[in-house]
This record gives sequence, C-alpha cells and structure tokens, in this order.
Amino acid sequence: MLSLRLFGGISLSDPVRTIPARASQRRQLALLAVLSVPAAKPCSRDKLGALLWPEAASEHARRLLSDTIYVLRTALGDDVILTVGENVSINVDRLQVDVLEFTRATEKGDYRKAVDIRNGGGPFLDGARLLDSSEFEHWAEVTRSDLDAAYHDALRRIAEAASSAGDLPGAVGWWRRLAGEDPLSASVALELLRALDATGDRPAALAFARVYENLLRSELDSLPDPSFVAIVDKLRRGEAIRPGATSSLAGQRIPDQPATPPAGGSVRNDSASAPSEHPVVVARVQRRWQTPALAASLLIVVALGASAVWRARSLASDPPTPVSTQSTLAGWTSAAPTKNAAAYDLYLRARHDLEMRSDTGFRAAVADYRAAIGLDSTFADAYAGLSEAYSLLLNSPSDGYPSRETARAAESAALKAISLANSRAPGHLALGLVRMTGRMNFAESERELLRARALDPADPDTRGFLVTLHAWTGRPDEALREARAAVSADPLSMDALRELARALYFARRYEEELVDVDRMRTIAPVRAANLFAAETYDIEGRYEAALRELAHNPNEYAKAIRGYTLARMGNRAAADSVLRDLVDRWRRGKTGAFEVAIVYLGERDLDRAFQWIDRSFDDMSFRGEIMDPLYDDLRADPRFVAVARRIGLTSPALKSASTVAGL
Repeated sequence: MLSLRLFGGISLSDPVRTIPARASQRRQLALLAVLSVPAAKPCSRDKLGALLWPEAASEHARRLLSDTIYVLRTALGDDVILTVGENVSINVDRLQVDVLEFTRATEKGDYRKAVDIRNGGGPFLDGARLLDSSEFEHWAEVTRSDLDAAYHDALRRIAEAASSAGDLPGAVGWWRRLAGEDPLSASVALELLRALDATGDRPAALAFARVYENLLRSELDSLPDPSFVAIVDKLRRGEAIRPGATSSLAGQRIPDQPATPPAGGSVRNDSASAPSEHPVVVARVQRRWQTPALAASLLIVVALGASAVWRARSLASDPPTPVSTQSTLAGWTSAAPTKNAAAYDLYLRARHDLEMRSDTGFRAAVADYRAAIGLDSTFADAYAGLSEAYSLLLNSPSDGYPSRETARAAESAALKAISLANSRAPGHLALGLVRMTGRMNFAESERELLRARALDPADPDTRGFLVTLHAWTGRPDEALREARAAVSADPLSMDALRELARALYFARRYEEELVDVDRMRTIAPVRAANLFAAETYDIEGRYEAALRELAHNPNEYAKAIRGYTLARMGNRAAADSVLRDLVDRWRRGKTGAFEVAIVYLGERDLDRAFQWIDRSFDDMSFRGEIMDPLYDDLRADPRFVAVARRIGLTSPALKSASTVAGL
C-alpha cells in the first residue's frame, strides 16, 4: 500500500516498487498533502487551483491541476486520485497517510497511539517548503497549528488519566512532556507543579516555578497568572496544595504576544482585553525563543530529571521514568562535569538527541551542545559531545552541514575537549570516532578508543565504536566478543543490541543476527533493525522481503540499498530509476557518490561502481560499510587493493576479511 508521511516533512513510498520521480515532485506532493488534510475530505477544483497556483488565472489553474492529477494517476495508479464532478479526493484504501491515522486515533480516544504516530515524525510538513505560494504556506501553518493542538490535547488527556488513576510518576512524566511542547501554558505549568508536589519533589517544583516565571518575563514581558503565584507561595511556605487547586485554569494559557507589539514594546497581562490571535500567529510566537538557553532550562528543570525528561523525545510510547531528586538545584549540579546547571541540562538533552540516531537528532544535538558551550566555554564533555554529533552527521549529510566542514568541526571539537580535560574519556572517544569516520585512519582511531576505555572501562559507547572498528578492519571475532559483552552488561540496551546485530552480520551468522534484530524490534521500532534485516535478505536472495524492510527506512543509504535490491532481483528499469534520482541528488549536493556506487554494484557494473567510489573520497561520502558482506563482489576485485590503501587497511585485515567472505 502506498504511504504518505506528512509528520516531520513529507515523503511518499511504496513497499514493493520505486515511486517514479515525477510523482515526488513538489507540486504533486503538495496536492497529495492538501487532499489528505483534514480527514481526506473532497476538495473543489477551484479551491485547489487557488491554493496551489494562486498567481494563475482560474482556467489556467484548472488545467495545471488536471495535469498534476494525470501525472499522479500515471505514476501511482488510476484509483489513487478520485474525481467526482468538481470535487477531487484521495482514495484512502490505496494511500495510507500518517496524519489521517493520527486523526482517527484521537477520534477513537486512542491517545497513546496518536502520540506515537506524531512522535514518529514531528510537526506537520516540518522543514518542507513545497511551493512559493503564500496561500499554501498559510494553509500549512494553520494545519500545523491545528494538529499541534490535537497532539497537545492527546498528551493532556493521557496526563490527566495518569493523575486520576493515582499513577504519580507517570503523571509527572506526561506533564513534563506537555510542558516541553507548550512551555507558556499556565494550566500545564500548574498541573506539573501539582504532580511534582504530589510525588514529594517540592525542590523540583520550586526550581521549575522560578525558571517558568523568568521565561514569561523574557518571552512575553508578562507576569505569571495570579493563581500560579498563589500556589507557588504556598509551596514556598511548605503548605500543601489541595487537590483540584489548579482546576480553575484548565484549558487556559498565558496570553500570546501579538505579531506587532503595541507602542512601548510591552505586552499587558490582560487576557480579557487581549485581541484574539490567529492560530498562525500563535504558532509562530511559540516557536520564536528570544532566549534559547532559558527556554531549555525550563524544559529541563521541569523536574530536575533532565535525563528522563528528554527521553520523552524518543519514539517510546510510555512516559519516561522520573528521576528522583533528593537535593536542591545547586546540590544536583555539584557532581556534574560543569558547575553551570543550565549547561549541564543542555548537555543531557543533547545526549538524548543523539539517541534518536537520525539526522534530525544529530542536528538538534549540535545545537544543544553549542548552547551548552555558550554557557560554559570550559565544558570539556560538551565539546566531546559536539564532536560526536558532527561525526555522526558525516554519515547523514544534509543542507547546512557540508561534509568537509563537518569533519573539520568534529576534529576541532574533539581536540578542544582533550586539551581541556586530557584525563577524561569523552574527548578521546570523540577523537577516536573522528579518526574512524572522518579521516578513515583506523590505527589512530583504535589508539584513541583504547585510551578512552582505559580511562572509563565501563563506558558502553566505547565498546560500541570498537565493535564497528573491529568489523571494518576485518576482525569479526573481536567485534562479536565486544558486542556480546555489551549485551551481557545491559540486555535491554538498544545500542548494545544494534552493535550485536552488526557484529553477527559481519561474522556472517545471519540466523543469529535476524533473531537479534527481532529482539531490537520488541524494544522500539528503530530503522537500524530494518536495514540490517534488508541487507541480510539481499545476501540470501530474499529480495521481496528486503524491499518490505526498506519501505520503513527513507534515508539516502536505504534508498541506495533499495536500488541494489531491485537490480539484483532483475528489475533493472526500477533500479535505473533509483540510480537516476541518486545521481541527480548527488549533482545537487543532496547525497553522496558512495550511494550511487551501491546501485551500480547491484547492477554488477563494477567499473562504474569503482568510479563512484573514487568520487566518494572527494565528497567524503565513503563509508566503512564497504567491509559489509554485501560488498563482497567489490572486495574480490583486484581494484579494491587501491581502495584499501586509501583507508589505511593493512594486509592482515584484508586477508581476514577475505577469509570470512570465503574468497
């Protein structure tokens, strides 16, 4: 079934075939988005024309709409777009849309499912600029605001249900998450105060209250609601908050700042006289932080359990397990690698950004680490984390992060971390990762990783990177030993299970690997599991199964593996279509040469595969995954010796890799 994802951007996919490029052009995607929201209701041709082609005359806009519908029907099937007279709609039996699933879940009262769907992507059409049309942008903003409101309502209902059921830790977790989504809401702030106080964590409640008050002054030039002030005063006097004390503010929020402030630049705290703001203005104001560090502090100090708070940004459906706080804010930060509490909060937030293992997570981590360094320029671990985020971005290129600049920034941050704290492991770990993924200098990488292990023998990240290093240097037995030790230490760690799957895959123990992949899926629907399974199915010749797995992984590397799969199963036309798309994206700097080489490898055109691998060194898209079993044909070719020299592989490593491959 065709799938349209509108949360977190926009993507169109089909589990069994490649979507023709013409169906994924901006105008076609914009039409599908408009027809899908709200609730896939029919839309008139005149309305669609005015929305998508506002500068065109009515008749011309109708012709353009007809052309667009024709393209979509030709590419996707005649029954995907339905037309009845003047009305146009999508066929929901042929096109699965995440926004529609979200809406149905909220209508049925399945709020946890709705939250899971929204968390799987992000805000509606986030970062997707489809048309140079103010009408379309206005529609997208209004729709995004409506969906955000529905998402917040779902979070609120889950939090209220937890409170009613007496699940105090769960209630704190859900109110935390809602406070992170709507930091200026008076009712949410009050409910969170109640929940924190009910758990006996009054210091956390007071710390949150202080930062919330500062945030209102900074962002809205406003004072907290009198009811909020009264309850905080009770907390400070040690008085109990009676149940239901915050109910008078249910559904209310602090007045939003008008798009154009009144004369004098201040905003009155007068909800009765404040003009009603358009939802687009509200959405823009909520996303406009004048003081990011303060905003971040609010979201973390919410419970002084930053590690738990930011786990809520993962794909898990349950609220985070609260971290009990037994001390004041000063006591809580005293043992941290920085004395700046806000910097440490940002650092913890960034650690969980990295756990997302996605381009979005890596970019968010970069921003958070930079903000932490801005608050404490001597924070060595923040520099190390920044280096790690940059290194991970090297395998996830995107606009704004050119690979060479990213590699240089990663190395610079790692060296800065070591210069500030040579006796701490994170800097050496970061430099080891840079040497492995940036410079491809495996000897230097191993030296730094072993130094990090000596300084912190229990660190799981060091073990994970050593698994990768051993695999890439032709030492599958060592990789497997490290990975199994990691799983033994923490059987429910997603990172440990992922590295075990990697090690089993490199060791060609495919049956065991697929068992481990299934274990990964019981914990969370991570895309790494789909990719491991797809490559294994390719090796075993189970191409249809591989395509089903790849349908869940939309990144560029997975797209290349999909082209490889199509070629190996004999669908050369579809493989060529993927190839043309990748080459076009490479020319526009949107993907790497290495991904193009993968498809040529699938087509068994080794001449062109090696040509594109050579180019991958220039655009820094070369990947150590070339040591994967999937690339056996390349490594068996005499020309691979030159590639091996460029990445510093020694003869014993090559011999070991060849032995494992049975070459």
